Parts: sequence; structure tokens; C-alpha cells
Amino acid sequence: MSREAAVIARAHGGRPSGGGRFDVSRIAEHRAWTAPIKVIGTKARPPVPEVTVVPAPPLEPLALTPDFSAPGTVELTGLDDVPWADLEHAHGSADDIPDLLRELAGGTQEWDGVLDELFGDDLLHQGDCYEATAPALPFLTELIVADVVPARQRRDLYLWLMVAGGRRNDNLVGFAEFARDEGETLQPGAWTEEVFRTVGDQVPVLLDRWDAEPQGIRFVLAVLAAQHPGHVVRAADRIAALAAELEGTQQGAYLRLALELVHGRDERALALATEIVGWADRLEPEWLEAPGVPDGIKAAHVLAEGALYIIE
Repeated sequence: MSREAAVIARAHGGRPSGGGRFDVSRIAEHRAWTAPIKVIGTKARPPVPEVTVVPAPPLEPLALTPDFSAPGTVELTGLDDVPWADLEHAHGSADDIPDLLRELAGGTQEWDGVLDELFGDDLLHQGDCYEATAPALPFLTELIVADVVPARQRRDLYLWLMVAGGRRNDNLVGFAEFARDEGETLQPGAWTEEVFRTVGDQVPVLLDRWDAEPQGIRFVLAVLAAQHPGHVVRAADRIAALAAELEGTQQGAYLRLALELVHGRDERALALATEIVGWADRLEPEWLEAPGVPDGIKAAHVLAEGALYIIE
């Protein structure tokens, strides 16, 4: 039903948006459910860590100029070699993914809507990863390096790579207490590890663009690189220089955290993450105490989630 609705929407110049698609045949199934509700996980929770609230540093507008892009289209090499019809996303078969990617590659006037449908609705619906998520990610890199996408839209592509790669850490931090209470092994959700590795594979290629990208994209690239420190020690000097430029700002604080992660100084990174949680009121202090989660992953989660909030 949802897929038919999407086809009708496109035929009339619209598109499905934001995850409102639901299989109506499941409503009866939910109404018929009468099993008693069980209360689980009644063990005492650890106290919420005390975080000293301090004033947030100022937020510095980051430029997306100069912009070197020139209008054009991208071929997306190998797109038809992926067996999309055999893969699935949030709403079933992923056979619609090539068309959405080609819309982006063709410079569609509906860029934001297409990108939201591709990732917000299909490939990262409600923060989950799917079988088709990882295979789609290298094509974002291909769009970036083709130099035909304007800076604001390139930043959106970097951001979706950052969000996709962050799903693994989000799972580990978010479900740590549940796994401990249930005596289960802590592990990330389905496909998130593959997505994390695939994003990591893109990072070295994207770092080659550091000097050409404007400041607003370099900030996102630094955060993205810090999620994959095994690949990017060579980025340390560049991140340090950008952190110095933005000293005393919120972005500068996140970049100092990124630098510690790139160097593998996880204990220091967690200390900086704790400082940030103290003034970034959208971040959760509980993340800092996620049981069984390494310090580096907790700090990287704070970095990615916090940076996402302050992107203009």
C-alpha cells in the first residue's frame, strides 16, 4: 500500500515524506492483541551522573563559501550493478533507490524532498539501518566528489553520511542499560555495523577534499572523520588548525573533542564530552555512563549528536 501511494504522489508532482507510510492491514492485528503487559527491567537504575551546567559558548556561523561547484549531472558508476530489487529498506523492496539517486545526480529541483525520502523515509527510517542502506552510501561520495553539487547540498550529503555512520554508536549507547538488565551481550542493531564500516571507507576519499571545501563543510568532515579514527590520524593537523580558528565557540569545543578521538585519547575525549553535555542541554548525561560501552564510543556519540544540533 505504501509503495503504491508513493507512485501516485510522484505522478502528481508530490512525494511521500517523513515516515508516515504504514501498512493499514496491520491495524486489525494490533487491535486484536490482548496479551497482558509485562513489566521488565525492574532492577535499580544507576543514578544519573551529575553534570555541572555552565553557559554555552557562542555559536559561530560557518561559511559555505567559496563554492567551486558547477552545474552538471553525475553518472553514478555501478548503480545498476547493485541488485536493488533483492534488497530491502524500511518499506519493502529497494528497487526505487536507483531512481531516487538518479534524481539527485540529475540536479533535481526537489533536492531536499528527494534526499529526505531516500534517507529519512527509506534507508534510515526512524534511525534504523536496513539491508539497502550500506550499498547506497558510496553513491553519496560519488555525488560529492563530482563537484557539480552546490555547497549547501554537499553538506547535506556529508551530514547523511555522518548520521548513517552514527547509528552503530547510537544503538550501543542507547541500549546499554537494557542489555545489562537482561543479562544480554551488548551489540548494535541490524546492519549498523556494515553501515559504520561503509561510511568509514568513504572518509579517506572525502578527506582529500579538505582544502577545497569551505569552513562549514570542513567542520562536518572533521566530526565524520573522528567517528573513524583508525583511518584518519593524518587529519589531526587539519582538525587542530580548524579548532584553533574556532577557539571559544561551540564548534571549537566539538573540534577539540574530535581531535582527542582522532588521536585515540579516549579518556580525555570523554572528559571533553562531559564538559559539552554540561552546556548542550539537548544531550543526555546518561550517555556518559552507558554500562559496558567504551569511553571512545560514548564520546563519539556525544560529538556526532551534538554537532548535528548546531549545524545551521
